[in-house]
Amino acid sequence: MLKNIILLGFTILGTYGAPPDNDNWGGKWFPHSPSEPDLNPKINITGKSHLHDPSHGIVMGVKDPSCDDGKVSLNTDWYMDPVNYTCYNDRSLYLPKSTVHPIHSVEHIPEEYSALHKCMNESIEYSERIPTFGTHRPLWAIYGEYTFLPKQRWLHNLEHGAVAMLYHPCAERNQVNALKALVKSCLYRHVITPYDQLTMERPLALVTWGHRLEMSKVSDEVVVGFIKSHALKGPEKVSRNGQYDLALSSSAKIVSTVDDIKLCPNYMK
Repeated sequence: MLKNIILLGFTILGTYGAPPDNDNWGGKWFPHSPSEPDLNPKINITGKSHLHDPSHGIVMGVKDPSCDDGKVSLNTDWYMDPVNYTCYNDRSLYLPKSTVHPIHSVEHIPEEYSALHKCMNESIEYSERIPTFGTHRPLWAIYGEYTFLPKQRWLHNLEHGAVAMLYHPCAERNQVNALKALVKSCLYRHVITPYDQLTMERPLALVTWGHRLEMSKVSDEVVVGFIKSHALKGPEKVSRNGQYDLALSSSAKIVSTVDDIKLCPNYMK
């Protein structure tokens, strides 16, 4: 039931007076006051002036081997290690539990925030176990299901309004398949990947820009409600497909339209 979702809303941005001008936003993270020095590292665009973007540092969606073409230096984000998508634990520890309720956590991202893009010569780390925003790669992922997709890619999809479905490699197969079926039937703009940072208690998750839903078991009502409420809410309304396709196992199918004009159209409740 929707009423069982535990809301853990927390405000990251404090009261700092006038917001910074979006074109001059230089930090990769917040909070910090516009009057405080920004000590976050800046993207080095020396020799890449054609890739400069005043908001993101590096322009999105441009394949360039000197920065990001979706082919070069990919081990910066992922060593192609099967550990990321293989279950090595006792699967019984990840079985669904009716007493473990879903948790919906919210990060309040200021409108002025613009996530930076980093080339493949720079690593990207996140303070959250399941990030919902932050610095990411210039090329976003083709929509669909992956053997494994690094978070540095799917975060860019979230910025465009997508839903990322994450599941622990040890999660119960029927639950994983049920969640996949729901997501695939709700919208075109989705990516699906194993993610070994999920917990035993809640080995399933949906993530949108600023929102994460962690679950022990699939509830159609909860999943559809989350997607209808939080999908397509990213700061950049971009429906065109991505360029990164490493380990793509199946491409997403259009559900209503490429713009997902109607979410979860077959869910009548």
